[in-house]
Amino acid sequence: MTSDKALGAEDETHIALANALHEEIRDFCALHWPQEACGLLIASIDSPNRIERVVFAKNVAKDPLVSFEIDPQTLIDCHRNARQKGERVVGCFHSHPNGKALPSPTDRARADENGFLWLVIATEHNRAAESGMYRIIHPDAGDNTDHPELRYFRRCQILDG
Repeated sequence: MTSDKALGAEDETHIALANALHEEIRDFCALHWPQEACGLLIASIDSPNRIERVVFAKNVAKDPLVSFEIDPQTLIDCHRNARQKGERVVGCFHSHPNGKALPSPTDRARADENGFLWLVIATEHNRAAESGMYRIIHPDAGDNTDHPELRYFRRCQILDG
């Protein structure tokens, strides 16, 4: 298990996620193939780089074979519950049934919250393959006044935590 000190509050590229919890997410995604599965990543307010639990959600997208949308009521309930427990929603996860654990152009277009984590699980034929953890980065407004929509995903390392 990785200590919070080892992670460092300023280190945004190392994310602690217990192997057992990671496997639970991967199994959930594999069970939903060929559709995209989705959910939320929850951390303590004091340790935002350590995923403590997940909330599995229903994918309510119009076409769940190619996109995901977390059920709005689950999203509201999750945020409320997290606040009451001294936690916060620090990210989301979803699967890519095409077998690629990289953010898609759709993911990039929807990446609104600066610093939010996206865990992408590649699935293919009822199994989970690769996982990729990414943090959304929005450059400072002063750096991109000509392109306010500029954003990118920074690859993070998943540590057993």
